[in-house]
Amino acid sequence: MANKIIIGLIGEKGSGKGTAADYLIEKYGAIHYGTSKILRRTLEDIHVPVTRDNLAKLALVLKEGYGPSVIIDSLIRDMEKNGSNIIIADGIRMHGDVEPFRKKYGKNFFLVYVAADLKLRFDRIKLRNQNEGESEATFEKFLEEEGRLTEVSIREIGKQADFTLNNNGTAEELKKQVDEMMEKVPKK
Repeated sequence: MANKIIIGLIGEKGSGKGTAADYLIEKYGAIHYGTSKILRRTLEDIHVPVTRDNLAKLALVLKEGYGPSVIIDSLIRDMEKNGSNIIIADGIRMHGDVEPFRKKYGKNFFLVYVAADLKLRFDRIKLRNQNEGESEATFEKFLEEEGRLTEVSIREIGKQADFTLNNNGTAEELKKQVDEMMEKVPKK
């Protein structure tokens, strides 16, 4: 994978990671891999509802039982089977999640932090209703979820990003920032 570009996406829920990923797929032919797919598959296999709370619990249980990098290591193994020149690694959120990518891919790995204001992210979450119960969530519940162990490190890790995309504007403005970022990513 020496000639591949790995884009590690990090951002709080509702920040626009999905929009950025979709655009990278559409315009640049990227392939998307995410830790949530691994966690969702597991919850579905054991017939547990796929809620944000259950996804977070499962991530913590797996990390506790099998080591802090178990989910990221699984993601990297999935990515290794890929034929695309640009791969999106989504789901980086806790300390220790970035190091396996930097170790494996070196200068071909780029950490990209997608940032947006809290209230805007809450409004987006309610609209998209990606996980069970999100459309009915209150702002207080949203703030409570922001304080979870799986969420609290995101902003801090985001400060180490190679690129920060500010998504307080429109989807088109975010896409323009993605284009500017891709112009700066070294082509192999």
